[in-house]
Amino acid sequence: MSLQSAQYLRQAEVLKADMTDSKLGPAEVWTSRQALQDLYQKMLVTDLEYALDKKVEQDLWNHAFKNQITTLQGQAKNRANPNRSEVQANLSLFLEAASGFYTQLLQELCTVFNVDLPCRVKSSQLGIISNKQTHTSAIVKPQSSSCSYICQHCLVHLGDIVPYKISPSCGPAPGHQHSP
Repeated sequence: MSLQSAQYLRQAEVLKADMTDSKLGPAEVWTSRQALQDLYQKMLVTDLEYALDKKVEQDLWNHAFKNQITTLQGQAKNRANPNRSEVQANLSLFLEAASGFYTQLLQELCTVFNVDLPCRVKSSQLGIISNKQTHTSAIVKPQSSSCSYICQHCLVHLGDIVPYKISPSCGPAPGHQHSP
């Protein structure tokens, strides 16, 4: 465990508290959510074993994505809500952002940890000349089973998002959502 990772965890706790603070407006909550995503992504890439031990990948899904999806879904389902169509549009945008986040995270994890997934298109095939590399000296080398687990985790959540995108007010079919 690095001191940096422990410090990231403390910062994450502050950001999670900010996201549930009713005194903050939507812009401040959005900023905290983005900062939490960035922080957890950094932890997963630089110290995967520690991050998995602290269940960062679950916290990331629950606090940065699932809770917001659930909130927006509830507002979108409420037929009495005068802003229902705006909420549905916000939900659709949020789902696209969540999908993009997990796609990008998967891409970065595969690049940094040299994981070859059959379903993954390499950056060079997408016309990206160089892969964004984190400073390799700062990365704690994880076990290959941990790399496989985190890649599977990303794929599961990409799969969790799809049913919401198809029918934003319904969500995934029973039994198809990955548990926290």
